[in-house]
Amino acid sequence: MRRNELIEAVYAIELDMFENVHHTNGRALCQSETDTFRIMRLSYLHTWPDELLASYLYDLESAKALGFNLMSEKYARMMESTHPEEYEKVKELLPAITDEKKQLVHELTQILLDWEKEIFARYPFLARRGRPLVTKQDTTAKTSFETYTRGELSTLSMNTLSLLYAYCDGLIQQGVNGAETVYKNMIGMYGYASLKEAAEHFSASGAAC
Repeated sequence: MRRNELIEAVYAIELDMFENVHHTNGRALCQSETDTFRIMRLSYLHTWPDELLASYLYDLESAKALGFNLMSEKYARMMESTHPEEYEKVKELLPAITDEKKQLVHELTQILLDWEKEIFARYPFLARRGRPLVTKQDTTAKTSFETYTRGELSTLSMNTLSLLYAYCDGLIQQGVNGAETVYKNMIGMYGYASLKEAAEHFSASGAAC
């Protein structure tokens, strides 16, 4: 499978799962914003190496074959912080996580969070547009980057997590902030040539972020 086909195969299953997440208060507003969802997901997926993408695709296909929605699991795991009472009602339905997996999820979450903090410090307009950073900032209305990331990583297989860790560690060794690459992709899809150009636009326009 060619790289673009691999990315689109991953995205197609993600979108199907996203659109079929069932919320207690009905369909969420963000589930109608499929253009935004596509930009957000492809911004990440285009940074991943083929082996990592293939492993994640296997995770998605395996879950789909069993009738299990990884997006539903992700949002359910986030509720441990944002909606603890509701989480208590569903936690027994979620797959068990080994201590080894918890540790790997923790380490990856910290790497990604550190990258995010660095980017937000350099480009404050992204911070104004994005999620709160850390779990202690969670509310019932807003989920932090840390909580969201932990929830998403917890849905991945150990093989995918291990490949993701190796990818992130490789970037660290090169002195590369992986979040910057993601944001460059995202900004490009919104029509800006660079993060600097986007920052200058929002600064000059005074646009709400």
